[in-house]
Amino acid sequence: MHLHRLPGGTDDLFRQYVQYAFQPNAGPDLEESDRPNPPHTRYGLYPDASVTADDEPVTICSSYDFSLWVRDSLVSAGGLSTVATPPEHRRNGYVETMLRKLCLLYRDDEVSISVLWPFKHAFYAQFGWATASRRLEWETEPSTLRSAATTGGTWERVDRDAWESLDAIHEAATGTDDLSLDRSEAWWRTRQLRSFGTNPYVYRWRDDDGERRAWLAYTIDGDWGDRTLYVRSYDAADLEAFRHLLGFLTDHDSQVGEVHVETGTDNPLHAMVDDPDDLSPKLTTGPMIRFVDVPAALESLSYPDGVDATVEVGIRDPLLETVAGRYRLAVAGGEATVDRVGDDPTGDAVASIGAFSQLAVGYRGADALAATDDLETDRETVETLAAVFPETATYLREGF
Repeated sequence: MHLHRLPGGTDDLFRQYVQYAFQPNAGPDLEESDRPNPPHTRYGLYPDASVTADDEPVTICSSYDFSLWVRDSLVSAGGLSTVATPPEHRRNGYVETMLRKLCLLYRDDEVSISVLWPFKHAFYAQFGWATASRRLEWETEPSTLRSAATTGGTWERVDRDAWESLDAIHEAATGTDDLSLDRSEAWWRTRQLRSFGTNPYVYRWRDDDGERRAWLAYTIDGDWGDRTLYVRSYDAADLEAFRHLLGFLTDHDSQVGEVHVETGTDNPLHAMVDDPDDLSPKLTTGPMIRFVDVPAALESLSYPDGVDATVEVGIRDPLLETVAGRYRLAVAGGEATVDRVGDDPTGDAVASIGAFSQLAVGYRGADALAATDDLETDRETVETLAAVFPETATYLREGF
C-alpha cells in the first residue's frame, strides 16, 4: 500500500468520505462549504505506487502543520484529522497502515510529535497515542456566574481582521503554557474566528486604560426560551480579565437559559462563584499525543535548572519499529542529549510510547505512571524521571 497526497480534482471525493464517516445522517448528497481551512495536506492510502484523480483511496486523512509549546520550547507537530474509511474497505488494517506511513513521513519532515482528537480513545491508544490533556466543560445559568463576575471597561465587536490584537491577548494569557498552540494568521482566520455552520460573534474587551485584555467567540443555539450560548474560544490575560468575561456572559441572562464554556482543569471558576453546586462541571479527556521521533522530540525541549541526570529508557511501540528500543537520555545545563543504544525496549525504566510521551510533555508525572504500572522501574529512577520531567498543567484546546 502507498500513501499519496490526494491529487487535484478530488475535493468531492474527500467530502464524500468525510461526510459518510462523520455525518452519515446527512445522506449521500454533497454540500459545499465556504469555510476555509488553515493550511493542511490531504492524504490517501492507495494500492498503487502512482495515482490519478480517478483512483479511489481505501482510506483518507488530513494533516495540519503547527508548533506547540512544550516545556518552554516550540516543537513542530502534525495534527491528524478526518481519518475516514468507506465501509467496503473497513476491517482490513488500512488505517493502521496509513498511520504508520504518515508517522514515518513526519519523521522524514523533522516533525517529532503527532496530535489528534480521537473519536474513541481506545482505538488510537492501540497504535501508541495517549491522552495529553483534560478539560472542564461548564454548563450553567448565566445568573450563576454573577457572583464571580465584574463589569467595567468596554466590550466591542470585532471581525477577523482584528486577529493580531486577539493573538496578543492569547499570548498574554497562555505565554508558553504547555501544549498551547503558536497560532498563525491562517489559524486565527479559519479556525478561531470561524465555525462550522454558523460563524461566531467575536467580542474584545478593553479595560479603563484602553488595554485589550480579553476576547471571546461564541454562538447562540436553540429556540426562544431554550437557548444556549456556546463559548467557542476565548482568552483572558489574567483573573480580573476573566471576571469581566464572565460579566459579559452574565449580561445575556435575558436572552439565553444556559451558558456553555470550557476551561483547563486548573481554572478557579468553581471557587469563584457563591453556589458552585449550580455549575455542574464535566471532566472530559482532550486530544491524544505520541512521539514519532524520540531523540528529536526530547532534544527540542528545555529542562529544569540544576538537574543533571543520565537514565536509560526502554520504549515499546505497537506501530513504529523505528521508535521501539532503548534510549540513553543525558540531561545537563537545561538541555538533553539522546542516543538510541539498542533495539530491545529495556533499560532503567520501561514504558509504552504513549505513556512516555505523557511523561515527557508533563501530562502525567513519573509517580503517577509508576502507580498504574504504566512505567516499570524502581524508586530511584522514578525520582530521577520526576526531576527531569516534572508534572505540569497541560491544555491543548485547539480543534482540527
